[in-house]
Amino acid sequence: MSRLKVAGGHLLLCVVIALFLFAFFWFQLYPAPLFQASGALKVFLVLLAIDVVLGPLMTLIVWKRDWKQLRKDLAVIALLQIAALGYGVYTLWIARPVYVAALGPRFDVVHATDIDASEIKTSGKPLPLFGPKWVGIKQATDPKERERVMFASLGGVDYGHFPQHHQPIENMREELLKNARPIAELKKFNPGADAQIDRWVARNGATPDSVVFQGLKARTQDMAVIMDAKTAKVIGIAPFKPWP
Repeated sequence: MSRLKVAGGHLLLCVVIALFLFAFFWFQLYPAPLFQASGALKVFLVLLAIDVVLGPLMTLIVWKRDWKQLRKDLAVIALLQIAALGYGVYTLWIARPVYVAALGPRFDVVHATDIDASEIKTSGKPLPLFGPKWVGIKQATDPKERERVMFASLGGVDYGHFPQHHQPIENMREELLKNARPIAELKKFNPGADAQIDRWVARNGATPDSVVFQGLKARTQDMAVIMDAKTAKVIGIAPFKPWP
């Protein structure tokens, strides 16, 4: 086999693996546009560079006609790639978004690494494994617990990070609609994006007058949660700036 055939075969295998992982993360663990909002896309691109570019390039460099030695070299390259790939996948897995929590005036994206193990134990329920769950929150009734959460919020940790205080998002219908804003305001926050916003709304089977929005707080890019103006049912997350 020629140098290009060996490197080409390696490249094809890497591309297939990369496409599978991309589909898994994009559609399952970080459903779009959370892949972008959470900053995971940058991590994945680094992972992609290692898997798809460096691996085949190293194969091209070490190629030799001595097939016995070449197999040893390819085995070393494969082990290095598997180790790098495994570390990248593990990093994205443990940092996956597990909840999109409605706080009333806004939504928070909550990642697995954001929740302390003791809070998970207190809640008595495991974290979602494959994709984030939409939840509402309920205020603590115990004064000490309420104070604890209040002080935690000063560090960016709110009720969404405490699974024991979650409730079905449907129970927050009135509060969500009370704090929601019309799409016209979203257009004001995104000058020149009127047509894009209208297309996003139409693509999701609605009209600008039939939906409202709230801001979504995320690690890398804040976005807008679009809801039905009458039922507060979440239609989706739109990649537009939700505040001034």
